[in-house]
Amino acid sequence: MTSLLHQLQGALADPSIPWKSVLLASIGAKEVFETYVGSRQRPYLSPVLHPTLPNALKPYLTAPDAHDTYRKSQAYARHKLDYGSVMTVLDLGETAVLLSGVALPVWNALGLPLPAGGGQSQWTLLRGFWDLAARVPFAGAGASEIRQSAAFVVLLTVVGTVLSLPKEYYRNFVLEERHGFNKMTRATFAKDQVKGLFVSLALEVPLVAGLIKIIHWAGSDAILRMVTWLIVFIFCIQIAMIFVYPYVIMPLFNKFTPLPTDSPVYPRVKNLAEKLNFPLGKVWVIDGSIRSSHSNAFFFGLPGLQKHIVLYDTLLEKSKPEEVEAILAHELGHWKGMHVVYLLAVALTQVAVSFSVYALFLENGALLSAFGFPPSAAASPLELVKNKLGMSHGGTGPTIVAVLLASMLVSPLSSFLQFVTNSITRHLEYDADAFATKLGASYAVNLKKALVTIHEKNLAVYGVDHVYSAYNHNHPTLVERLEALDSQLARDTKKST
Repeated sequence: MTSLLHQLQGALADPSIPWKSVLLASIGAKEVFETYVGSRQRPYLSPVLHPTLPNALKPYLTAPDAHDTYRKSQAYARHKLDYGSVMTVLDLGETAVLLSGVALPVWNALGLPLPAGGGQSQWTLLRGFWDLAARVPFAGAGASEIRQSAAFVVLLTVVGTVLSLPKEYYRNFVLEERHGFNKMTRATFAKDQVKGLFVSLALEVPLVAGLIKIIHWAGSDAILRMVTWLIVFIFCIQIAMIFVYPYVIMPLFNKFTPLPTDSPVYPRVKNLAEKLNFPLGKVWVIDGSIRSSHSNAFFFGLPGLQKHIVLYDTLLEKSKPEEVEAILAHELGHWKGMHVVYLLAVALTQVAVSFSVYALFLENGALLSAFGFPPSAAASPLELVKNKLGMSHGGTGPTIVAVLLASMLVSPLSSFLQFVTNSITRHLEYDADAFATKLGASYAVNLKKALVTIHEKNLAVYGVDHVYSAYNHNHPTLVERLEALDSQLARDTKKST
């Protein structure tokens, strides 16, 4: 196995391979595929080609304004699809600039560092950011690779956040506002961007440090050992995030208030939890309405400890108490079915598959040199051995850059994995719906009503191309869920008679 790995690594390190063209073609292929998938959806959003509700939904959508809501949902979906298409072009442009030397005149005008000994003909903005990272105060001259990589990630994240500001501004204050969803003030938007940046950096820097440490210790030629320890590392982070996200991150952006005990929803939540032996802690209401009129509900809590339920205030405003109870029955179906464990296993499998492929490129000097890095920048086997023995103090090259380039190079793989993960999560959604239905016919009826209400209030799309849905939706479509609920209810009724 090791011999085969070395042969593959050697073949891929051939300097005659035009890696820049190959990488850009790979990214472009993914974007072309996603554009094609989006084009399949467009006919379903046309008021000319699809002027009325899909026949399968007509039995469920009987409100007098159902047709108007359908037209509004088409307009909203068209706007989002158009926005996504423009973002694809902009993202491709930004990536092309990052991986080329077109920004060199601006870089020179700003007096920013260039590679020692010339080499400007092969310079790329990616190389420029790596060199600039060595000048960041906390990295320092002659800094270890981990510190320089942390500075590199900080630079990319800050620049990426700045570039995303006009995109996010348009999405919130034009797209969402035009369709009646945006409730965010510009002050809240500004604070969210600043908080989001610091949260991203606080998470990314230790993640990158751990990633590099593991790759150096294990060695990219020992795929099994490297991937095993990466899985352990990511698993620990995932478990930590179960605590950190609801207790630390979410309160930075939203206010949590206890659900009043005199609320008509409270006794329903409590009785449902007791019925299912759900270890209920507190029931919180989150002020989602300060940003959007979209709604949601979820629970959180560490394994083996109390779980806390969170209801968006918009959900309580739009849905009847019995519908909220049915939604919670669905959510507790995820708990009962241990779906979090399945999703964690899926995420760790993705890590294993991705880094097994990335390992082929982590020592590829030809790949790095195509983007302005000297071939010696790739971590050599000798340096990796020194790292394992604790004899090296960094300087093995930009591992984080190699990982970044490898992830771009095999980006079509992420498209395939997206189909797989969506298929799995959709199955879990069906399972949670079936769980709620088995609690009684009233739960099935109220869950259907709740799904229709949420769908209508959120202007979610009604007609969906099956390929587009499989790629973009991790939940079944409305008609798929309603038909599955009817089938499950019929089976349960037949069993009870």
